[in-house]
Amino acid sequence: MKLVSSDKLKAGMVVARPIISDTGTLLLNSGITLNERLIELIKLRGIPFLYIKDERVDVKAEPLISPEDMARATHTIKNAFEAALQNNVKRSLPFDLEDIKNLVFNIVDVILKQNDLVVHLIDIKNADSYTFQHSLQVMTISLMIGKKMNLTKSQLHNLGMGAVLHDIGKVAIPKNILNKEGPLTPDEVEILKAHPRIGFELLQDNSKVWPTAKAVVLQHHEKWNGTGYPKGLAGEEIHLYSRIVAPVNVYDALVSKRPYTKSLPPHEAYAYVRENMGVLFDPEVCKQFLDIVAPYPIGTWVRLSSGYTGLVVSVKQGMVQYPDVTVFYDENMKPLKEPVTISLAENAILSIQEVVEEPIP
Repeated sequence: MKLVSSDKLKAGMVVARPIISDTGTLLLNSGITLNERLIELIKLRGIPFLYIKDERVDVKAEPLISPEDMARATHTIKNAFEAALQNNVKRSLPFDLEDIKNLVFNIVDVILKQNDLVVHLIDIKNADSYTFQHSLQVMTISLMIGKKMNLTKSQLHNLGMGAVLHDIGKVAIPKNILNKEGPLTPDEVEILKAHPRIGFELLQDNSKVWPTAKAVVLQHHEKWNGTGYPKGLAGEEIHLYSRIVAPVNVYDALVSKRPYTKSLPPHEAYAYVRENMGVLFDPEVCKQFLDIVAPYPIGTWVRLSSGYTGLVVSVKQGMVQYPDVTVFYDENMKPLKEPVTISLAENAILSIQEVVEEPIP
């Protein structure tokens, strides 16, 4: 299995991991053979990467949440956002979040049962379902960090509710601003920056959401150094749950294709979080983040310091910068007679020099 950017897809490639739509249905299931029409649709959908089968490597990496459960979860989040939109328009009674609450409880149970928490596969979104899959991914990684920081089960429930609803205020932001291609005007930026306050107000009277979860909705754009919004809070003035969600929110946005910007490779988004540790983000939270999110997800082609080129095939918690790499090409880009798998964690003299496209011998 390898990770291929959408502009490098070719007819005949076989999909290895499914793509979920905003309605919770499968846009592309695993096992589908790509043709030119499907490749064009993938590009139109704004899907930046795809996992493609590679018979040379037998990788048995499973995501924390199965594709079927992810589809159901995406649909549940979509329904909650649509209910929030109706509430915002009609100013009716607080909208029902029982399904969201159950979703959070289920994900917390899944995470608490995991011993080796690591984000070893990139979460691939399409433009139509970005908001809902983004909400799910931010919640999942935030809960993984929360577990590593020894939060109780009750605390994880509240963190999860805040994380999955962090962007719910965007239902009141005009679509022409959310989906604008190109830079926003200063006035449009101010409108967009209102979404934390709007989300907080939408949830203010909802008994299903505890005050600590509502704090995440209000504060997820606050920064450790006080340069965030809406209140310019700094350091521990920001609630811990909000400090957990902040770097996860930024990372997941950076690796996703959005109307106004292309997606970054995971290692560049990871580097952005690392470089802003103690600046924009809580350093203790960042430490946990950097231990569980893989800068080089499984399926990434990399060139090693030896000049050899290979595919990342395994990532372990706490050693995410030093994955196992199966080497296929020597320093002159000639195929090896027999591929060799190297554990970078056990070979201190070797390191990853750069991420590359799959070589063409």
